[in-house]
Amino acid sequence: MKKVFSSGRLTRLRNLLKDRNLQGYILPTEDEHFNEYVGTADRRCAFISGFTGSSCSIVITLDQAALWTDGRYQLQASSELDENWSLFRNDLTEAPTRVQWIVSSTSPGSFIGYDGRQIPYTGIETLKKELAGVEAELGILPNCNGIQNPLSRQLVNIPNTNLIDLVWDSMSELQIENVSRPIRSSNPLLSIPVSFSGSSWQQKIDRVRNMMKAKGAELLVLYALDEIAWLFNLRGNDILYNPVFYAYAIVSLNKIDLFLNSKTVDQTSRLEDYLSDKQYLVEIHSYSEFFNYLETAVHNSPEKHSPQQPSRVWLDLSASYAIVSKIPENQRLFHISPVAEMKSIKSLSELNGIREIHITDSLVLCDFLAWLEGEANQINDNSCCKQSHDYKPIKPNAENGAGLPVIKPPLVLTEASTAQYLDALRSQAKDFFSLSFSTISCADANGAIIHYHPVEGQDAPITNTSIYLVDSGGQYMTGTTDVTRTIHLGESTLEQNNCYTSVLKAHIALAMQIFPSNTPGSRLDIISRRIMWQFHGNYAHGTGHGVGAFLNVHEGPIGLSSSRINAYTRMGIVEPGLQENMLFTLLSLYLCCAYTFSGASPDFTFTKIRN
Repeated sequence: MKKVFSSGRLTRLRNLLKDRNLQGYILPTEDEHFNEYVGTADRRCAFISGFTGSSCSIVITLDQAALWTDGRYQLQASSELDENWSLFRNDLTEAPTRVQWIVSSTSPGSFIGYDGRQIPYTGIETLKKELAGVEAELGILPNCNGIQNPLSRQLVNIPNTNLIDLVWDSMSELQIENVSRPIRSSNPLLSIPVSFSGSSWQQKIDRVRNMMKAKGAELLVLYALDEIAWLFNLRGNDILYNPVFYAYAIVSLNKIDLFLNSKTVDQTSRLEDYLSDKQYLVEIHSYSEFFNYLETAVHNSPEKHSPQQPSRVWLDLSASYAIVSKIPENQRLFHISPVAEMKSIKSLSELNGIREIHITDSLVLCDFLAWLEGEANQINDNSCCKQSHDYKPIKPNAENGAGLPVIKPPLVLTEASTAQYLDALRSQAKDFFSLSFSTISCADANGAIIHYHPVEGQDAPITNTSIYLVDSGGQYMTGTTDVTRTIHLGESTLEQNNCYTSVLKAHIALAMQIFPSNTPGSRLDIISRRIMWQFHGNYAHGTGHGVGAFLNVHEGPIGLSSSRINAYTRMGIVEPGLQENMLFTLLSLYLCCAYTFSGASPDFTFTKIRN
């Protein structure tokens, strides 16, 4: 994994901080839409630090820099960060929080900047409360009645400006360190047929408006890209692995405002015709106009009954500080987005499409693993890697194989070459759109690095004694797949057998569980994790997550960790595992759907979709 030498970048950022009388800067991984996967132009953490994982938080002061990430990325981060950085694991109680570190690393009265478009409003409020609490322990009194204590550290929003962008753009313009900042993608859109979605976009709008009326909301603000794509039955290709497009939307009871990049609109054939419906009045605006338009729309929204009961604006709990700050406090209605709730409950049409595409995807994976085992069995015991034997074509009979065109396999078995081969096989499948994430292909000790991605030339060989883990998936026109398998290419040890069996037991325990409606995901998480604890093992990730229908491979609001999974036909991944640090990882992953166990009972259980 290549290191970024961050000294020059940090120096330029610190000069900007000094110019603005700031003593620190907070930087999250996410973009303003809080995507898990961000476009190349928005990978600010990777630019400033060199860390390429999908989740982290950074704080930079005038003389220090720190990065927090979870257990999935500790090994990766330690190998990617240079000597300028302190690394902390944010899921360990002994690690300092961002606020604790800020207080210990800055002087009283310091100003800490942030881009309000990148951080949830609730996140900023939480940081402010924690900051006041930590400072109170040091005898620094909080601000009172609008009077600012000069010794209190202040969190400062920098409107419409991201300081990392300023550094990145200037280095790119001057071609310093060969830096070149990519341009945000603006690709054409495609529409999804009702035969897959189960409802037209007009029917979905009707459902949303009924939910708005029930909550007493006149406006709904949408910023999550997968929600906007799902609501309008549209898909895009602006972010790698996610079939979404950059957009905002404001839904009122009598019109809809959709904010898109002009290039996207220009490239999409008959988009205005698709959205043209006199009963629904969809107006397309420039993406850059969103924040100014939102402020105007809120100001012009009709009062509900009187000035004492103004119109209410529905905001998801994770809405950004920049969005929320445009709305007067007495008009804010915080609640989980109605679109997120609707999207998580798959229609029968979506479930049927997902089942069918999992047959295709499973055949691809089975053919790949059969090929790999066959090749590994022919490796000479004295060689570490080998040239692939005469390749055998993927069986053309759909009953016995994926029926894919013949693709020549790699000449040498390595983590990278096998990942590339699997990606090529999957790309030939019917209705394939893209991968759903970068294929994780790892042998032996590299399996202990969660979300490890092999780099050609720096990857490990695959031998006839390897434990091989592959985590992969695809985006198809009728569904999204995510499947993990761990196989042994030689003779497994007794310890490895016991580890594998414990993972299987964890799957079975959750699969057999019957649970009542409104059961928090954290309680279901423990059912699988308990098996691993009894085995004196654990895994540094959640037990499961939601999966989109030709949308994001990690989909909220459900999850077997802290979110709820309690509604009919909510679909997600179940993936308990075991990490033996620096030795190997065993992980098996299944796509499941929660369904009503009995027609007369509110209880639920899981059924396996495929894989």
